[in-house]
Amino acid sequence: MDVAERIALGVVDAERMRRQRVAGAEILEVDGYVLAFTNQPDPALNGVLVEREPHDAAGSLHLAEAECVLRRQPLGVNLQRGRHVQVDEAVRELGLALLVERPAMAVSTKALSETPPPPGIEIRPVVTDADVGALVAVGVAAFDDDPAVGLAVYGAGARGVDGARTFVAWDGEDPVGISAGYLVREAVSVMGVAVVPGARRRGIGAALTVHAARSFPNADLAWLHPSDMARPVYEGLGFVPVSDWEIWVRG
Repeated sequence: MDVAERIALGVVDAERMRRQRVAGAEILEVDGYVLAFTNQPDPALNGVLVEREPHDAAGSLHLAEAECVLRRQPLGVNLQRGRHVQVDEAVRELGLALLVERPAMAVSTKALSETPPPPGIEIRPVVTDADVGALVAVGVAAFDDDPAVGLAVYGAGARGVDGARTFVAWDGEDPVGISAGYLVREAVSVMGVAVVPGARRRGIGAALTVHAARSFPNADLAWLHPSDMARPVYEGLGFVPVSDWEIWVRG
């Protein structure tokens, strides 16, 4: 299995893991599509993924949208461009709009650059309730997360999920950054890397990325989906583009 396919399947596995401890979350399967709902009021936390090629890409996506409507969620499809041509055509056939384009980037864990945290910064796993509160606080400051949604989703999933590890970077008593790693198909999916505005440009995000990527010693690969702003940081760590991803949404 090539790296692009490992990532495509790993995305689905990671989203399943992220919802394991979220109260009210659901995972549904419709003809190759996986519907991953947190049922929280944030469209980014409720969407459709592609696990395998559907028998009827457009018709089954229409059924998936009906499930979204039942939950008062807009249809959003996260896909690897060119992996299944019928799916690429189906999102257009249903009149969805392209919202986001971004690469998947990967690196061998052996080739990953050594990146210790800067002086005065300590990276620790999320263990206590106070750690969970710190995780949510950084998400609010860095991503403008809704605190209640952050606690219900990221806070709930920060502990007790086999194959998932979450970290907070501390500057003394102050939480300044977060990251998470999910072990999927012997690779680490790095997600949720964030640094509060006042602590950026110090190398904290790079250190958090490497910490998460190396949190499972037996993994041979780490991968992520960067924002345009963060991409140069990941390139500096050795990550290279592997495939192109798109998010298509209703409206």
